[in-house]
Amino acid sequence: MQAPTATEVGRVTAVAWPGQERLATAVAEIADHATGFPGIGPLPDRPIRIILAPTRELYDSLTRGRLPLWSEGAAFPEAGTIVLLTARPPDRPTAALRHELAHLALRWHAGRRAPLWFEEGYAAVAAREWDRFDALQLNWQLARGVRMTLDEVDRALRGARADAQTGYALAATAVLLLERWGGERGLEPLLTNLARGASFDAALRDTYHITASDFEARWQRDVASRYGWLAWAGAMGFFWLAIGAILAALVVLRRRRQREKRAALAARDAEESQVLDDLGINE
Repeated sequence: MQAPTATEVGRVTAVAWPGQERLATAVAEIADHATGFPGIGPLPDRPIRIILAPTRELYDSLTRGRLPLWSEGAAFPEAGTIVLLTARPPDRPTAALRHELAHLALRWHAGRRAPLWFEEGYAAVAAREWDRFDALQLNWQLARGVRMTLDEVDRALRGARADAQTGYALAATAVLLLERWGGERGLEPLLTNLARGASFDAALRDTYHITASDFEARWQRDVASRYGWLAWAGAMGFFWLAIGAILAALVVLRRRRQREKRAALAARDAEESQVLDDLGINE
């Protein structure tokens, strides 16, 4: 493999291997202008390096093989570095890039680690990954009242792909709940307290006047109200309603074709009868 080249846009340096130079420029431009991170605003003014890995082998090497096989992006805030798997690069890798940039924004702003569920939930919210909630709408375990703890969400985030999809969605619901509690200021009060040197649990108490266990219980109730059996039944009802509408449309189309076929046959019979009459063959 040929040596990579570096492209600089503002404070961002994008490293790419031959064939992905244009992608590197697009990625660097997006990162250099990234802003609007919830409760933070623009990224702190620090240099960023983004490495585009064109193969899974190179990606695993750059991330030291510490990430799950489904992983396609990684952020290393201490080094100001992001690694993206670009084996099948999209035209504009906005969502994946913004997810990883959100990790830099959060860690740089807070100056410390937060619980995994919060870090991943924050990144999912910042990247507006709303399609993740589809995994919850048809989740039978949630529908029948199974309540995951935040520790279990952390484990799911590092589990198999299916478990991780549920984990990311649940983590995002927890962050969105905290954002709603913040009113117009959203996550800003919590992140401000976190940046002042308090632990995450202490920041929760200072901001919302609840303990971590209180928050977990309230979050579980919130998830149950949104994705419990009524929501599941509603989602399934919509699914079967859609299937029923498709089947009904197919029945109408079939009947229309049958009518057209019968009309064509009747017209042909009439034409043949007229021909026979003209020839004096019909009795």
